[in-house]
Amino acid sequence: MRRYRNSAGSPIRTDYGIGLQAGLRAFPETSALADPLEVLNDELEVAYLARQALRKPMVHARMGVRFGNYHVDQAIRMTHSAAHIADGGRRGPVTIALFPDGLTPVVVRRGSAQIKPCEELLGRFSKSKLPGVVQLAATWMPRIQTALTSLKASSTSYEGARKAYVDAYAEEFAQRAEHARQVDRLMGLVRAEFPRDKAKQDVIFPDPTRDKSVPAEEDEDEEDEAAAAALAEAMSSGEEGGRSDAEAVTPTASEGPLVKTALATSGAPAPDAREVDAA
Repeated sequence: MRRYRNSAGSPIRTDYGIGLQAGLRAFPETSALADPLEVLNDELEVAYLARQALRKPMVHARMGVRFGNYHVDQAIRMTHSAAHIADGGRRGPVTIALFPDGLTPVVVRRGSAQIKPCEELLGRFSKSKLPGVVQLAATWMPRIQTALTSLKASSTSYEGARKAYVDAYAEEFAQRAEHARQVDRLMGLVRAEFPRDKAKQDVIFPDPTRDKSVPAEEDEDEEDEAAAAALAEAMSSGEEGGRSDAEAVTPTASEGPLVKTALATSGAPAPDAREVDAA
């Protein structure tokens, strides 16, 4: 008797569950065990499909933030160039009043992390009484404010979509853990029912070895789970570090433990080390 590995994705588990149902129903002594497993297996599939359905809106929302960043960035850079023109040079009074630390600190952030430096720039516009700044404000403050309003809306939309996706992943992960526990329990029951019949024990439980003639689901699913784990901090630690949107949601080897962070808020059990590594 062999079970799927701990890091297996939901499609691997549900396929295994379908095969195990058939195995249990093949013998009258174990047929009654199949129906509860079928219910559990179907619940895991529903949780998996629910998460998948949330991925598309999350990606769309993330792109909204990306374009919001672009428009804010462009408005700020054009304002910086306009300040140079007003000064007749690179570090005149207008430029220093609006960009005291230079351009980079205002444009380096991404995602919602770009909102604060942009608001601070608008604040410097509002507070300055310098004639050159007042003249620029009439043209550039509305442009920056429009771009900033759009970025704020996109960031809020993405945060909601991201949270929905991560919450769905936590629910799916809890279903996976229960699925594995029940498979282990069924192994014990089958051993007890057929204590000296290893051939019968083995034939009831599917072979978890992947059929290489069939396109693999597993690698795709684990990559997807890694993205879900990284999303738990994408809008906070990723953006605060000034990474680009793509970098902020792309998992790295060190980001595996973020799965625990994502699941802790939902009450789902934390994965073991092997599952974290795979995710």
